[in-house]
Amino acid sequence: MPSIISAQSHVCYGHVGNSAAAFPMQKLGVSVHSVPTTILSNHPAHSSFYGQAIESDLLRDLFSGLEERGAFHESAGFQSGYLATLDNGHVIEKAVKRFKACNPQGIYCLDPVMGDVGKGFFVQAGIPELIAQKLLPLADIITPNKFEFDALTATSCQSSICQSHNDMVAAARKLMGDFNLRCVVITSADFGEKETTHTLVVRREDATLYTTPFLQNGPSGTGDLFTGMFIARILMGQDEMEAADSSLNAVYSIIKHTVTSNLRELDIITHQECIIDSTRIITQNKM
Repeated sequence: MPSIISAQSHVCYGHVGNSAAAFPMQKLGVSVHSVPTTILSNHPAHSSFYGQAIESDLLRDLFSGLEERGAFHESAGFQSGYLATLDNGHVIEKAVKRFKACNPQGIYCLDPVMGDVGKGFFVQAGIPELIAQKLLPLADIITPNKFEFDALTATSCQSSICQSHNDMVAAARKLMGDFNLRCVVITSADFGEKETTHTLVVRREDATLYTTPFLQNGPSGTGDLFTGMFIARILMGQDEMEAADSSLNAVYSIIKHTVTSNLRELDIITHQECIIDSTRIITQNKM
């Protein structure tokens, strides 16, 4: 059974960060070493929330404990998501470097959580620069949303630089060349569509655009859910396109059940069968 070190936020109520990703990864057959970067009562989208970022010394100690137990040598993957503080970003950087030194064949999947279209940046000042300058050069796979992709590539899809999915493929390939990435996955890769949403998966040799119906009032944590299932499937032996296809179908099915039930939190446990086997709804187009 492959294992992964997953450094993300943790909530006591609901499903975002590791609270959205860990169970699906385990369901798919991957052992998860969950490392919290912040602990909150619930997602901040609710009317109130409590908790705080993990202190950097404690986060460093948690990684040290994992390394001393052999997890850095034995884990096939390392995943990082939301960073609550700049100091914790530096701790993550050092942990990924140790992981790579212990396991040169290990895969680092970077979910560069920092903002979204319509919201702008929602992380502490300096974190976008740290992600771009320190974590991106270490990554094998990245899973930004469109806003984050634009930030990493220093392009704006409102300009003449990036006006189509083909332009995004070209920008992704340049990023891959600059940082030796094996795959770039861009979620919410949309250009004003109302009825559909897109995910673009780019490799050096090919690219595929996946399209799903857009569901209004979707819950938080869907990106965390997707990235967790996507990297888990890769660690279980699927290639990136197959992993994306299966994971996107699963995410859509869980979102649809959640929205139909009028719930605010992803209903992952009730509909856990969707993680393994989902009704096919997405369409794909080779770029």
